Amino acid sequence: MKLIKNLSFIFFAISIMASCSNSDTNTLVQKKDELLKLKEERKTLNSKILALEKDIAKLDSNSAFASKAKLISVRPLAYQTFTNFIEIMGKIDAELNTTVSSEIPGVIHRIAVHTGQSVSIGQTLGEIDNTVSSIAVNELKQQIEFAKTIYEKQKNLWDQKIGTEVQFISAKNNYEALQKRLQTTNQQLGMARIKSPINGVVDDVFAKIGQTVAPGVPCFRIVNTSKLKVRASVAESYAGKIKQGNNVHLFFPDLNLEAKGSVSFVSKIIDPINRAFNVEIPIDSDENYKPNMMAQIKIADYQNDKALIVPINTIRTIGSKSYVMLATETNGIMRATKREVTFTWTYNGQTEISTGLNEGDKLITVGYQELEDGDEIKF
Repeated sequence: MKLIKNLSFIFFAISIMASCSNSDTNTLVQKKDELLKLKEERKTLNSKILALEKDIAKLDSNSAFASKAKLISVRPLAYQTFTNFIEIMGKIDAELNTTVSSEIPGVIHRIAVHTGQSVSIGQTLGEIDNTVSSIAVNELKQQIEFAKTIYEKQKNLWDQKIGTEVQFISAKNNYEALQKRLQTTNQQLGMARIKSPINGVVDDVFAKIGQTVAPGVPCFRIVNTSKLKVRASVAESYAGKIKQGNNVHLFFPDLNLEAKGSVSFVSKIIDPINRAFNVEIPIDSDENYKPNMMAQIKIADYQNDKALIVPINTIRTIGSKSYVMLATETNGIMRATKREVTFTWTYNGQTEISTGLNEGDKLITVGYQELEDGDEIKF
């Protein structure tokens, strides 16, 4: 009897617990449904509130709901040409620019030209005292006349079979030897005249009357500016980048003039002392250009006609990654968007972007320093 009472009590307790469990489950479901309903209502209310705040901000600039957007400036990106330059210094050189010296030692006794005078090839610029050579020529001429007479007499005798063959040959040899000596002396006499090797203008006269000169000592400078070029020494590190035909921009600071050209010559040898090689750029003749005048040279070693370019200062770097700030529209609101980019070339403050940007992207160029990703902006 007691066992039956205990079992009845257990069944009763189980029934009560089951009833409570079903009640809790129903309550939980009801609460979840109510929560979802409230969230939907809140979403709708937030949308209405946001719309009202926008309307109020448009109508009242002093409203507490006025936009907190940050003022910026943007630049739409478009494809353009990017060129990287190697900048070096060079100088103007005239292909026909030479100093003239005497061929023999002696004393200058006549200057035949003056600075600024035009001269032609072979024209006498000055003369060395040739008194001794002139006397020697006159003496040789007398000796030749005497030798000629002896030779002719010996020839007549030999033609008549009179005298010996040795006498005839000796007279002939003496006459011919003196003629050759006269030719040599005349050549030496001609070397006393300092002559111009090119057509040009006398740029400087170094020699003075009475001055002793010798081979290798400059006496005159002759310049012809019809063929000019710019020469420069380039560091060995650029040996693989500069080639014949590279485009060149030239600037002459003393004249404030610019010019364009192309590399016509690249030396094959690296100077072992300064570890550099020479390049040459022909330029058009101009009366303003002076040999040895300095020139700033910019040699184009890379060019892309379809590049996206941004100012280097708009690129921000954190760790190993670089990014720029773009203006994008989200749900009708302009916001700042951080975009990761990669780049390779930078020249004169401009950087070519390799990846990360597209044509038409709005790059933020002013105000980007204070922006974070997602900030509301206006421009």
